[in-house]
Amino acid sequence: MSSDPGAQAEGSLAEAVDDYSLRRVPESATQRGWDIALVRMGFTVSASDLLFGYTIGLYFAFWSAIGVALAYSAIIAVVSILMGFIGLRERTSFALSSRFAFGREGSRLPSLVIALVIAGFYGYILGITVDVFPGLNSVTELVYSLVLGVIFLAIAGLGFERGLKWVGRIGVPVMVLLVLVADIAAIGHAGGFGAIVNAEPKQAGKLALASIIGLGVAKWMGGATVTPDLMRFGRSGKAVIGTTLAEFIVGNFGFNFLGLVLGLGLGASDLGKAFGLIGVTGLATVAILLQTVTVEMNELYAASLAVSNAIGLKRLTTSIIVGVIGIAVGYYGVSQGIISSFLTFIGYVGYALPAIPSIMIADYFIVRRMHYPEGFEGLDAVNWRAIIAFVVAVAASVWLGLAAGDVLWHSLPLIGGIVYLVLSLPQMSESWRGEPATA
Repeated sequence: MSSDPGAQAEGSLAEAVDDYSLRRVPESATQRGWDIALVRMGFTVSASDLLFGYTIGLYFAFWSAIGVALAYSAIIAVVSILMGFIGLRERTSFALSSRFAFGREGSRLPSLVIALVIAGFYGYILGITVDVFPGLNSVTELVYSLVLGVIFLAIAGLGFERGLKWVGRIGVPVMVLLVLVADIAAIGHAGGFGAIVNAEPKQAGKLALASIIGLGVAKWMGGATVTPDLMRFGRSGKAVIGTTLAEFIVGNFGFNFLGLVLGLGLGASDLGKAFGLIGVTGLATVAILLQTVTVEMNELYAASLAVSNAIGLKRLTTSIIVGVIGIAVGYYGVSQGIISSFLTFIGYVGYALPAIPSIMIADYFIVRRMHYPEGFEGLDAVNWRAIIAFVVAVAASVWLGLAAGDVLWHSLPLIGGIVYLVLSLPQMSESWRGEPATA
């Protein structure tokens, strides 16, 4: 590991709010694995994950839907564990960790990309929450979006210790309770669990199996990529693995399962109508609002850290920038039809985002063998091999998706890493002749 990139005086309020956005997390600030797991589950025990599971249930029969949720959850979990080990070992956020692969100044590119992607997710999750509120029209949609956006922004500014951790302890259990109640009602509405298992999806045959797996990977690639933002607070490798399983297997797969039960059992066009069919609109509004505070804080927190690295501003300032963008996206999404608009968005995300973690993982674990003796100050300003690999990977992904009709492979974190390894053969040879990395 390298020297601290930004030595600053500790203990001030400004530093606490900034939450170590541009420097390493000290050992004194590490957190218990349970608290990190709850915050991480706040990403997946959410309205957006419930919506995605609900969407799977609209298009696929029960056992096919289970296979979809398991397949993409497993892919994302592998990426998250590898990225998490980078954050844990180096005590750095995603934005700072990207400097190893992309260079001190070159890291502004992946930071900006991830910030824009997460800002988009932030906005769409806000829109999903607004979509279950009563009395929606063009005016109330805008008012709800503005009010919720301000609330999320205020809480996210508190950081991990004073904000994320405590809301996660409340929001995750409440959201789980809502979905269990809704699923019991949906099973009763459908005529029993056997009817769910044998139900004919309302949109059967209108979406390919590979397409929905690709969309699932694209949907959570951003969450897997920013795993270092939380795992830099971890205390051991067990925390990386345990909290990843909690987030993407228990939380993600579990909520996909609950969502697809609703989708197969009710078949309504959106979640708001589905909850209305079984008479739980009030409970759904309260629970989704509480839990969305958790997941929106996580999204805003991660995006603000990335923007801090991209343009060199404090996290409080970048939170405001991302928050304003998110409010605009949320209002657009709910006004255009949240399910179709959300699926279109995550489809586009799959063209650019996977290249970033694949390049970082290839550089850290294979090219450099987890060893950077030159420290942050000795890194190149720009690692042009990483920049070129990113551009080539995005171009190849766009061609595969738009010209060749591919619906899966371009969304996997493979192309960027492979191109980077080819460009880095001399550096890799030199690294593997040297001393191995130490923990």
